[in-house]
Amino acid sequence: MSSTLHRTPWQEKEYWIFCDESVQEGLLFSNFLGGAIVPAIRHADVENRLRIAKAEIGFLKELKWQRVTEQWLEGYQRMITAFFDVIRAGDVRVRVMFRASDTVPENMSRAMWDESYFKLYYQFIKHGFGLAHVPDRPDGTRLRLFFDQFPHTKESVLQFKGFLGGLPAAAQLRHAGLHLSPDHITEVDSKEHVLLQCVDLVLGAMAFRLNDMHLIKPEGKRVRGKRTQAKDRLYRHILNEIFTLKPALNPKISTAAQPFPDGTWSMPYRHWLFVPKSSASE
Repeated sequence: MSSTLHRTPWQEKEYWIFCDESVQEGLLFSNFLGGAIVPAIRHADVENRLRIAKAEIGFLKELKWQRVTEQWLEGYQRMITAFFDVIRAGDVRVRVMFRASDTVPENMSRAMWDESYFKLYYQFIKHGFGLAHVPDRPDGTRLRLFFDQFPHTKESVLQFKGFLGGLPAAAQLRHAGLHLSPDHITEVDSKEHVLLQCVDLVLGAMAFRLNDMHLIKPEGKRVRGKRTQAKDRLYRHILNEIFTLKPALNPKISTAAQPFPDGTWSMPYRHWLFVPKSSASE
């Protein structure tokens, strides 16, 4: 595992963001959202490198956190290292967002909070990737958004896409010269995108560990199950890879933007503990 970073500034005309979700209601943390942003011109190469790594390991099925077992642990560890090699090379940046389960906005019922799925995704895209700090370009910067398939009605998804299409006009982003058409907001099958599968692994690991699921023991047993132990070891492997990018990262809190002068835009990896406005503990 190399700790040498070879990042180069991003000043591309188009960026693609791939997004996934994990635990929506956790004991300690909920609403886990994850994403990877990649310059459009580099996407094919990134995807190819990850596909090759997956094939060399011998994975034929989709990589998923829920499929991690003791038998395949070493392969998943190797795949994670391949993914973070791509991040260390400066070709991909990763973001993870979540909220503390005991915080909800004031004057908002739990039922209303549960219905805010798309609003959280909107905030994640708007702020999580540092789009306000995209380098200036005379002709602006284009975005494309790719989401793992939504568990919602077609009508609500269409409304969400229209809502996201207005992002470039938001006060915080208006100066950035972003271009985002609703036609460039797409649902995709994660089976066809290894990059999205890798995001699923990182996101699943964080939701697993931050909710103390690594401590769960089968009923009547004195020790944890083998799959739980394997997942815990994979989480630790992921955390060690993250430490090559951000040695002082605390997974349970937002990652400080320093020493990155352009805010959260250039950070290779970041956690964001989302706190609703006027939040209050239940």
